Order: sequence, then C-alpha cells, then structure tokens
Amino acid sequence: MKVWKSLIALTLAVTMGLGLAACSTRDPAQTGGTSSATPAPTAQTGSYTPKNGESLNLVLLVPGLLGDKSFFDATNSAMDLIQSELGAQVKTVEMGTDQTKWYPTFVDYCEDGSYDLILTVSDSVNDTLIQVAEEFPEQLFINVDATMTDVPDNVYAMLAKMGEMSFLSGMVAAKKAEELGVNQIGFVGGLDIPGINEFLIGYIDGAQHVNPDIKVAYSYVGSFTDPSKAKENALIMYQDTQIIYTAAGASGLGVFDAAKEFTAKGEPRFAIGVDTDQAMSLKDSDPEAASLIITSSIKNIPQYTCDAVERFLNGEIPWGTNEMLGLKENGVTIAKNEFYEKLLSQESRDYVDAEWQKVISGEVTPLDTVGMSTEEVEQIRQAAKP
Repeated sequence: MKVWKSLIALTLAVTMGLGLAACSTRDPAQTGGTSSATPAPTAQTGSYTPKNGESLNLVLLVPGLLGDKSFFDATNSAMDLIQSELGAQVKTVEMGTDQTKWYPTFVDYCEDGSYDLILTVSDSVNDTLIQVAEEFPEQLFINVDATMTDVPDNVYAMLAKMGEMSFLSGMVAAKKAEELGVNQIGFVGGLDIPGINEFLIGYIDGAQHVNPDIKVAYSYVGSFTDPSKAKENALIMYQDTQIIYTAAGASGLGVFDAAKEFTAKGEPRFAIGVDTDQAMSLKDSDPEAASLIITSSIKNIPQYTCDAVERFLNGEIPWGTNEMLGLKENGVTIAKNEFYEKLLSQESRDYVDAEWQKVISGEVTPLDTVGMSTEEVEQIRQAAKP
C-alpha cells in the first residue's frame, strides 16, 4: 500500500509520552476484540463518498494540549499525513485538560454535521466517546489509541501493543547495560495503572530475554504533567542506575533533565523515550538531552491512523471493534537514528534486529501484557526489583 511505503521513513523522524497512550487507563480485563454488549456490524462494503461530495472532512479532538514532543504531537502529525496522502480536509482541536469541556466539544462537532470522521485519542476519553457515539449514531468515530469495553457500532478503536515495543526497548537497555558492565536498569512511569504497567512489564520481559538476572528499578511520578517530580525520581534512581526508560507523558522530560545533570558532572547517564522518536524531536531545542536518549519506543500512530482512514475510504473498517497492532502489524517500533547508532554498538544493534525478526516470525513470544492481572504485574516487577 502506497501510504505505508511512503510513511515508514517519515514516522521514525517525526516527533511522537505525553504518553497519554503511555497514560492508558483501560480496565485490565479489556483484551481487545468486539464488545459483547454492542454487537459489531460487519465491515462496511463499498467505497465511502464524502458528505460534501468532494473531499473527506476530518477533525481530531485531542483530550489535552499539543506541544508535548510526544504522544499528542504524534497524533496531530497523522492529520498532516492524511491531508497530504489522501487529500482530506483536516482540523485539530485541543480540548485541554479540563475533562468537563470534552463532552460539549464533541457535541459541537457532531452537531456541525459536516465531518465524515471524528478522530480522538487515548482511553482517557472513552466514557465521553461512548456517550456521544450513542447520542449521534450517524456520526462515525475512530479512537486511534485505545481499547474499549463496549464499542458502539459507529466507533472503531485501535491500540498499539505497548508491551511489544517495550520489549524491544528492554532488549536495548539490557544490551547497553552489558556494554557498560552493569546489571541494573530503571523505569519511571506516570501512574501505577494497568496501561503504564504494560510498558514496565514489556520492558522487564525484553531485558530478561537478554539477561535473565538483570534487575529493574522502578518508580511512578503520580502525574503525566509534572517533569519536576519526574526529575526528582530520576535523580534518585540514577545514583544506582545508568539507563532509565520513561513512560510518563510530558513528565518524562524531567528524566532527560536528570540524565543531563549527572552527565554534566562526568557521570554519564542515558534514557529511553516513549511514543515518538524523542531524541529527534529534541535534537534542535535540547541537543544535550537528545544525545543521551539511546532510542525511543514508538507507536506508529501517523502510519496506522492514515492507513485506517484509507481503509475507511475503501469501506474496510469493521465498526464496533478494537484492533491490536504489534510488531507484525507494523504498529510499533523503536527509533533507529544517529543517537541509536552512536550509543549502542553494532553488535548489540544486530542482536536486537535478529530478535525483533524472531518476534515477528513467532519464534520469540513476548509476554502478553494486555489484561495482565494486578497480581501478575506485582509478581513480575517484584521479582526483577533490585
């Protein structure tokens, strides 16, 4: 498909946590698939004709603010790709962090009646989306990074497999630790919730795939918008740990600041970003931070969102369902940029590539982090704790 081919190179260079994907809050019992409460229709048949008879008209309603150099910015970049690749009219609306404003904003755009698709992003908006979808059954919606327990017939939800992309980052961290001669790595999350713990467990799984005895320290910020607190957590962790993976949204920027502070004292510390290629997004504005980010776990949101809209045009969306996108589906990846090549040896990069292909072929099977119970999470993270 031409969209995929043209987007592969671009996504790795695009900014992309506020990991509001990293701030997934879905129920542990949610495992994707079709809702039992709302029977899903079969995939629509035939191509779609835009309401205005000419070009597709889309709006993205962001449950937050742009400028995070991460998740929301990456989602917004999908709109640019949709416009350039599919000739659509696009608009992005920042709904802000006040959740009381989300519902009336959705209603306004539904009542407008001119939008072929309303896009939104993250589990945080699920309750609002379900309510609005039921009130406006003729309006079609796509949530580009979420799972939903009860998927309305006019909604399609996609979710990147955070565990699989974190598995890759865990391997990278373990190989870097091996090169540094240490046996411990770290993780700073936004909140101690199922969605964030998917990142942690995938990270532990990948690291232990390289070194079964490696230790993984972890902490939580308590917020996705508090980089100062994240920096405090990272400064403590960096005393005994040289590599930290952050899945904390905008808070994660504080981890990079902590790495810079240690490195400035002659004690190099490294980080792994999330959701987008954070090193490249910071390369111009904060080159010192960028130079310490080994890689980033990336959700290919621009790619798979643009592809979903193309599928919509072709009548291929199975409304009323969730879809999980992993390595095999090219839904997730890691950043392979100049910093990755500089900070990780060729031998280690070759190892990661080889194991990556084994995951795609099925020879290596990462832990299924979706729907993992609280007890399972606790057992795994405690067993790996220093």
